[in-house]
Amino acid sequence: MQDGGRVDARRWLQEAVGSEGVDFRRGQWEAIDAIVNRKQRLLVVERTGWGKSIVYFLSARLLRERQRHDALTVVVSPLISLMRNQIEQARRVRVSAVTINHSNSDEWQQNYQVGSVQRHSL
Repeated sequence: MQDGGRVDARRWLQEAVGSEGVDFRRGQWEAIDAIVNRKQRLLVVERTGWGKSIVYFLSARLLRERQRHDALTVVVSPLISLMRNQIEQARRVRVSAVTINHSNSDEWQQNYQVGSVQRHSL
């Protein structure tokens, strides 16, 4: 990958959004490059809709393509509807993704063998 994975990542971005004319927004490729090629930890803080999640998903996919099976991405989202959209977007770029929220804690305990989960009221 002489381009650091940019060509593959751009193709996957286009698949995710369903448009061949799409390219990275300012800063998106630089963030992916920092994670994948420079092996940096990264926190992306941008406005809603900028594409933070796709940066993390594409980074994870590139790392996995390079046989980095320990690559893990955690995306924190405040809204369940946003979580669902992000899960769908991750699947479109062939990144395995799941959500943890108040509506599926029983599922997690049954299917993912999560240790004891304590529920606290706020």
